[in-house]
Amino acid sequence: MVNMEKSKHFKIQSFVMNTSYSMFMWILVLGVLMTPALCQDDESIMTVCQEEDNDLRVDCPLEPKHSFHTDFEFSMSKGQKEIIINTNISGIMPEPRFRHNTFVTELEPYGFRLTIMSFTIAENTTFICKVTKVQRTLFVELGSIEPCSAISVFLLGYPWLSLLLPVCIIQLWEAF
Repeated sequence: MVNMEKSKHFKIQSFVMNTSYSMFMWILVLGVLMTPALCQDDESIMTVCQEEDNDLRVDCPLEPKHSFHTDFEFSMSKGQKEIIINTNISGIMPEPRFRHNTFVTELEPYGFRLTIMSFTIAENTTFICKVTKVQRTLFVELGSIEPCSAISVFLLGYPWLSLLLPVCIIQLWEAF
């Protein structure tokens, strides 16, 4: 009787462990699949996503040049016109509609995050980020902006986790 109870306990514990592991893998896979719009190159990943409170967030993790003062400028282009959203460059003013509803915070270990409060894009838009004479752009199609999710932000902070994706898919495939 005791062996049967231990065996039953072991099966339940094994089921819980396997279920927890499988759920973690599904969350990881879904997090990778639901990451915000990305533009990846050799230096950085620029992202644009919509927060739950309808704020638009643009992350620009560009590493500044060490021999220069760290300047930043965020802008967007719709067609041929470039509109300055926020900057710390002396003598350059943002578009009047963005002067009081945007803010920029520093990212760790480097880069900047632009937040535009209560803003959604109404047409295809190219976002431009300049940090100390280095520029990145990201084209975003109308309707393609993903919500900012905690898991995608976590994964963007630890890009090596995305290397585990093939392993997770293989293990999930074998589980079924």
